[in-house]
Amino acid sequence: MKTFLIWINEEDHTRIISMEKGGNMKRVFERFCRGLKEVERLIQERGWEFMWNERLGYILTCPSNLGTGLRAGVHIKLPLLSKDSRFPKILENLRLQKRGTGGVDTAATGSVFDISNLDRLGKSEVGSGARARRAPAPEQPWGGT
Repeated sequence: MKTFLIWINEEDHTRIISMEKGGNMKRVFERFCRGLKEVERLIQERGWEFMWNERLGYILTCPSNLGTGLRAGVHIKLPLLSKDSRFPKILENLRLQKRGTGGVDTAATGSVFDISNLDRLGKSEVGSGARARRAPAPEQPWGGT
């Protein structure tokens, strides 16, 4: 299974992805940071750089990604919580968002959601990852099996 990918001219100009099955988000984030540093180094060797603004952070195609541009997410099955009317409010209070595993604007199938940080603007990459780690775990009562 591939654990590090770079997509060019897909949803954004560049999308850098680090992923793996299991719950080791620290390892995924460390791989992401190493890969991003190498991509930035290669870009800078050619005299280019990512567009960045002191007030807005990284400038990306989609305004919802301004700031860190980082969306740290987990795919998780939540059969009980997803049926609870409080689910959207719980996510909002945790500053998390849900989407289907097929990407933005897709529905969840089989109660499996992609749960990720809601905020990017004015937030740090480390804070975004920590927010995603607060997503409900399957062993918690609201996660189900």
